[in-house]
Amino acid sequence: TMASMLGMNLRKVALGAMEAPLGLRAVQKRTSSFQRKLETPSQRGFTPLMMRNGTDRRFMKTSATTKTTISEPTGFTGFWKRFMGPKPMPERWTAAWYREVTLICTVFAITGSSTMFLVRPAVSKGLGLQGSMKDGPWSFRICSLVIMTPIYATLLVMVGTVFGRHHYFRHFSVKMWSRFGIPPEMLDASFHETKKHFRKW
Repeated sequence: TMASMLGMNLRKVALGAMEAPLGLRAVQKRTSSFQRKLETPSQRGFTPLMMRNGTDRRFMKTSATTKTTISEPTGFTGFWKRFMGPKPMPERWTAAWYREVTLICTVFAITGSSTMFLVRPAVSKGLGLQGSMKDGPWSFRICSLVIMTPIYATLLVMVGTVFGRHHYFRHFSVKMWSRFGIPPEMLDASFHETKKHFRKW
């Protein structure tokens, strides 16, 4: 009986030793399955679904939204933005360049004539000074120049805007105002950036 009981105990110990690795393997298998659930498809070795053109299907909606956001405005807003925005100067000695130069000269001519039409009455009737730029007196000449510059700079932007060249003539106007000691960046924040690639003709 002692021998049989000893044999049974030895058999139980052997079976327990065999079941222990099996239990450890089950725990490791469950842990591995749980970790795989937490991993992303790319970490598990799978590639996301791709469109025919190579675009990730998950980012389709984001791309469409971005495209809608950066699209050019339409209607009156788009027209006004293009009308007031900068126009590229055409290549020299081409037909488009001659048309652009003619338009610019026209704006300068209209602005100069309008300025003289306004300055003379302002000096003679407003300040009571009689004379001309040719014959003097110097008080008339100095007052005419002081009044002429701001009026000319303002009219230049107005006439240039009517002809669709607001950005071009605004740069000239800000440059004139800066001669009175006004920092150009106060009137136009992009003045120095525009100055780097500005082309008169």
